Order: sequence, then structure tokens, then C-alpha cells
Amino acid sequence: MELLKKIAIWFGLSILMMILWVVGLMLGNMVFPSNLMEMETDNDGTAGFIFFLVSALNAGIILKLIYKARYMGWKLAGLVFLVSFGIQYFMSQIETVWFNDSLGLPGNGIAAIVLGGAFTLVAFIAIAIWITGKFKSEPDKRNNTPGLRFSVKKILLLSVVIWPLIYFAFGYFVAWQFEEVRLLYSGTTEIDSLSEIMKGNFQSGLYLFQIFRGFLWVFIGILVLKIARGTRISKSILLGLLFTILGSSGLLLPNPIMPETVRMAHLLETSTSSFIWGFIISWTLWQSVPGTAMVDNTTE
Repeated sequence: MELLKKIAIWFGLSILMMILWVVGLMLGNMVFPSNLMEMETDNDGTAGFIFFLVSALNAGIILKLIYKARYMGWKLAGLVFLVSFGIQYFMSQIETVWFNDSLGLPGNGIAAIVLGGAFTLVAFIAIAIWITGKFKSEPDKRNNTPGLRFSVKKILLLSVVIWPLIYFAFGYFVAWQFEEVRLLYSGTTEIDSLSEIMKGNFQSGLYLFQIFRGFLWVFIGILVLKIARGTRISKSILLGLLFTILGSSGLLLPNPIMPETVRMAHLLETSTSSFIWGFIISWTLWQSVPGTAMVDNTTE
């Protein structure tokens, strides 16, 4: 019965996510008028199914984080919002701004996406926490855990070395192998050597920008490690899925700034690299929480 209840909650929240997503986009477009809503959609029902699939994936992974959380109430809501908004909107849109000379998304469009996304997540997370009973007022004494301290050396290694390595390796050996991707970002279908590409990345400042993003990714990962109960492997899988689903599932949907081949190339690139990156962050920084062995090994 408990499993059926959770499935019913997930299904209901998936429908809610679809509704809030549309309302959020409309709200964002009202405040920051743009042509964001003017997208071609399939008339055979495929687009509707994909939209439901993306909504279900996003609802499911946020719900999983809520179920595994050691916190309650508004503190939980705030932390889940920071994680979800950070992955799904902030991290993606700062990269959109960086590459916008190639993508050509109007500033109003970016602002509409961010505002609409914030509305969607605030409403969804509040309702999801209420439905799951995580808004109870009495404190849960099991979760009075000591503060975790993370190694600065490991954070630097992850941000300065590991993330740029993953980012540029998957960017070159996956996305850059598609002619359409090279044409969009470089104006030519010719493919340079990795060394030439990296030389340009250093000169343009992209490498430094990715170090900055690396630190932000690690910060989000630390938030998840603080929020979630679980073993080392379960937390690593959870963070990998959070990065993948919240960060990449939107690429399943047609969008006005990427040709289909470019969109699918980025989906292949980011879905794989994001999971690996999230897993590595959690595996590297994970710490057992003294006195909470019973709690930390839940499989909820």
C-alpha cells in the first residue's frame, strides 16, 4: 500500500509539474515579453507525451530528494529550492549567457525562463513537501546531526581539475563530433584538434568560466550531501540523477534556439557527463554522520 501511495503521489505531482511549468512560462513571458512561447510542436501527441515524461522525471527526482531529506518544513523547502533552481535554471542559464552570441536567445527570454522556473519550483516544492507530510511542526531529533566539514583540497581538485576535464572531454568527444554543433558555435563544420580547441578555450576565458561553474556545482553537491540521508553509493547515485534529470531532461523538449540535432547532441553529452560528475562529487566528499547509522542507511 505504501508503494502504491507513493506512485499515486508521484503521478499527481507529475501532472501538477506540467501545469505549473506552463503557468510559470506564461508568467515569465508576461513580465519579460519575448517569443519564448512561439514554438513548433508536433500534432501527433508526441510532444505532449514527452512533456509529461520530462515533468514526471523532474517531479520524481525532486520527490526522491524530499523523501530522503533529514530536514523538515520551510528549511527543507528552502534547501530543495536552492538545489533544484541551481541545477535546472541558474547553472544552465549562466552558460546560455556565455554562449548567447551563437544561440541568439533574447535577454527577455532568459529572464522569462528564470522567473518562470522560480515560480514553478517554489509552488511545486511547497505542495510536494505538504503532500508528503514533511511540513510537520515538531522537530525530528534524529536529524540533529553535527555540521559536516569538507576538504578544501578536494573541493579545489574537483572544481579546478576534474570538472573542466569532464566538461571539455565530453564537449569535444561527444557534442563536437556532430557537424551541426560545430557549425552553430564556430560557423564552420571543420573540426580542429583537441589541443587547438583547448588553446582557444584558454584564450577566450571559457576554461576559467568552467572553473567558476565547477565551484558552483560542488556547492550544490555539498547541499545535497547535507540534506539527504543515505549510504555513500545511494547519495552518489542521487546526486548524479539530480544533475542529469534537472540539468538535461529539458533537452528532450524542442526549443526555439537549438536545431534538433544540436539539441540531441547536447542531451547525449550532458546527460552522461552530468551523472558521472555528480557521482564523483558525492563519492569524493561523502562523510558518514556519527550517531546516525540507522538513519543514514534508509533506502527510502
